[in-house]
Amino acid sequence: MAMKEEILAKETHKDDGLDVGRRVLYTLVGEQNTPNRQKLQADRNSKAIAVLLKTLHKKHLLTDDQIDEILLEVIS
Repeated sequence: MAMKEEILAKETHKDDGLDVGRRVLYTLVGEQNTPNRQKLQADRNSKAIAVLLKTLHKKHLLTDDQIDEILLEVIS
């Protein structure tokens, strides 16, 4: 198994037979006994949202103005 596949299986529950929602949730939450778990989860959540918005923008499903509105909503 390639290194990428090993990481996907171990860290993102790829081979656990989970639906996408649970797989993403368990990946974002991480292990229960991880040091600094709350910060790690917050960082993972933020990165996941950033990657999602970037992907939607790249596919022209979100405009620059929509990104601006989302970011304004976040800080207000």
